[in-house]
This record gives sequence, C-alpha cells and structure tokens, in this order.
Amino acid sequence: MTDLIHPFFKATQEVFRLMLDLEIQQAPGTSVPDLHNKAVYVSIGIIGDLEGKIDYCFPESMTLEIVRILSGMEMSELDDFVASAISEVVNIISGNAMTGLFESQVQCDILPPSIEVAELRSGWNDPAQVLTLETSIGPLLVDVQLTKKAA
Repeated sequence: MTDLIHPFFKATQEVFRLMLDLEIQQAPGTSVPDLHNKAVYVSIGIIGDLEGKIDYCFPESMTLEIVRILSGMEMSELDDFVASAISEVVNIISGNAMTGLFESQVQCDILPPSIEVAELRSGWNDPAQVLTLETSIGPLLVDVQLTKKAA
C-alpha cells in the first residue's frame, strides 16, 4: 500500500467501525471485484500539497444498507436523502484521511463531493492506486488519483 493510499484505508476502516459497527479489510490482490451493475460514485476533489480527486464506489445495495444503519430507516431507492447521507460519510472519511496526511507533513483540503449513480465503470486509472475493501455488506472501491503539486 503506497503512502498516499494508506491514510484513506485507515480513515475508511475507522469510520466504518465507529459509525456503522462494521469491520473493513483490504481485499487481496489488485483486481477490481464485480459490483453488479449499478453503483454510487462519490468524488471528492483534493487541493493543497497534493492535487486530484478520490473516487469512492459503492454498490447500490451497500449504499442503501449504510444509510439504513445510520438512519434506522429502510431505504429502497437512491433518492436525495440517500445521496446526502452517503456524501456525508465520504466527507468524514476524506477529512480523516487529510488529518492522516497532515501528520506526515502533507497539507491538503477537500472540496465538496459530487455524486453519480451509474453502471459500474470497467476501466480504472491505475489499479495500483485503487483500494479494494471488503465488508460484511459488500465491497467498496476507493480510487486515489493524487499527484504532488507542481512547484
């Protein structure tokens, strides 16, 4: 796991444990799992010492289950409430990851998230930069697309 990916793994692991009471672990290898056909993509822009974005990809069923755990309400569709809730989870993960980077003397900020519901994308920029995570409610992908800011 590269130095840029590790803070996102630790932050995701911590948020899932504290907010959802779910354990999360990194899947072996670098292959991207089949997330069925529909997925929720939440993208967070990063500015500062590093620039780029982080794409979080949740299967539709996992997204609905996360929001059910958080709200106590059964969710059957990806509506505005679900989009807002999953965006907030990603904001918290990303903010915690920025704290992890700051501890390594890397200063960055996050931008507001954008969310999209789409068919699962097949091509990823660099599989070595994609965290494939497993939970009891499904897999999650975190695509870390960051570069050091040009001087």
